[in-house]
Formats: sequence, C-alpha cells, structure tokens
Amino acid sequence: MRFSDFQQFKPKADQNVFLFVCDDDLLLEESRDVWRQGFGGDWLFEKFAVKEFEEIPAARLMDIALTPSLFSQSRAFIVANAEKLTKSRIETLGDINKVAHSSLKIVLASLGRKGIDSLLPLFPAVEIDSVKPADAIRWLIDRYKFSPDVARYLVDALGNDLRQLQTEAEKLQTYAGGNRTVEIRDVDVLTLRSIQFSAFELDDAILAGNYRKAVHVLGAMLEDGAEPLLVLGKIVRVWRQLFVGKALAGKKSAKDLAVAAGVPYFKANEFADACRKHQWKRLASGFRELLEADKAFKSSADPDVYFDVLLWKLIG
Repeated sequence: MRFSDFQQFKPKADQNVFLFVCDDDLLLEESRDVWRQGFGGDWLFEKFAVKEFEEIPAARLMDIALTPSLFSQSRAFIVANAEKLTKSRIETLGDINKVAHSSLKIVLASLGRKGIDSLLPLFPAVEIDSVKPADAIRWLIDRYKFSPDVARYLVDALGNDLRQLQTEAEKLQTYAGGNRTVEIRDVDVLTLRSIQFSAFELDDAILAGNYRKAVHVLGAMLEDGAEPLLVLGKIVRVWRQLFVGKALAGKKSAKDLAVAAGVPYFKANEFADACRKHQWKRLASGFRELLEADKAFKSSADPDVYFDVLLWKLIG
C-alpha cells in the first residue's frame, strides 16, 4: 500500500506483533506516529537493531508485555532487519502476540520481503510501496512547497531517497530564506555545485554535443568531490530529456517540448535545437552505454577514464 493509505491503518486490539516492509528509512521513522495513533494511548517507542533485540531475555519481553500500563508506560519496539531473527526469538514473538491487553507492541521492520516469508503467516503485515520518482516529487511539493520544476529537478539529480531529499530540501529552504521561493539555480549552487562550474554547464555541453567542454566540466566536478553515480544520474537525466524531446520535435513548440521533458522554460529554444541535432540511433545506443556505466561504477571502475570514454560514445 502507499504510505498515505497506511496513515489510515487501524490494527486490531488483540494484535501485538506486526511486520512492516518498507525500503525507505524516513518513512520507517515517520511510521511511528501512525503506529502510535493506531495502538491508541501513550506508547513509548524504542528502536532496536536485530542483534540488540535478540539479547533481551525472552522472560523480560514477556514481563513487559504482561505488566499493566496502569503501573508503567506501555512500550513499542521497532526492530530493524527482521529477516535476521532467530527461530527461538520468533517463537517468543508468537507467545507475545497471544497476550491479551499487552503492554508491549512490536513492529518487525524489513527492507523487503526477502527472508521474511516464514513470518508472513504468523503476524499481520503492512507492505509499503517503494517510493517512485512521481511520489518523491509530490512529497517535495506538498511538504516544502517547491514548484514542480524544482521538485522534479531535485529528484532527477538525487534520486528517490526521502531522507537525502529531506536534508537537501531543508538546506535549500535555509539558503533561500523566507523572502523568496527556492529556484532551480539554488539547487545548482547549493546541492550540485562545482567550485569551477555550474551544474547547468554539463547539461549544456551534452545538449550541444560539445565533447571537450563536457569532459572539462565533468572532470572539475569529480575533482570537487562529486560522487560518480550522482554525476552519471545527471547525464542519464539529460539523455532521457533528449529522448522525450526527440519524439515530440516537430510536433510541439519549443516551450511545450521543454515542459514535456522537464527542462527549465528559459532553456526551451536551446533544448529544441538539441533535440533536432541528436540522432535516434545514437540516443538509443546511449541508453545501453549508460546502463553499462552504472554497472561499472558499482564495481569500482575508474571514473575519470570511464567518463571520458562514455562521453565520447554519447557525443564525441
């Protein structure tokens, strides 16, 4: 289910142990308020790594569950990496799940279904859908009041991880202050900036097919400490924009092309020219090269050398 749907979740009063499948750390943290509301009353939440949780004696857990909240505050444990629970601990959880009016609730969190198949028949499960780019964009718009262009630009550059997006969004709001809204150029200056070059310059070089400038700008970004996968993500974003724009070139105005591809409106004419110049064959083969680059960087390829070759294949 979507996290917004989970916010309406109402667990049954006689259920004490739950599975929570969620691959986003921020949503796991924010789930506490939903669980607290669903459990009713005042619950003290504590988070445990699975190893820490396993070290708590079974008798102690049962004692907490059986102690009426009249005498102590009810407690709720969130246990990470539920797939690593031992068989004996799972048996203890089964006993706790049967306690009537338990003063202990336990949420077993996992990043995915892998490894928890044996737990699914034992405890009620809540599975949160993975955050997609559209979800992350909407989240930024709703929470930080960013414009759709800024939200899309930030997600394209950083990905869908809400924790990272939260950190950058708060930095951007502080940078912009309360006097104006956050703009795309703020993202370039604060989040994606290089000491020598604006992040826009890499986009411009790729759109223009300027291999020498692209290599120069990219080299400066790497020297400034930019992560190779982050830089690759920027190239993928531009390539995807070109692909979308190429499909619509000749059918829509430059402004409409820019809107459809998620390009800032002030670059509309430049983008339309680039779409006409880039050939379908190279655009299609470029996606294969970008996929290979992603695999290479995840296996510790030399970014300086690999990027030079990659850019040559794309625009050289």
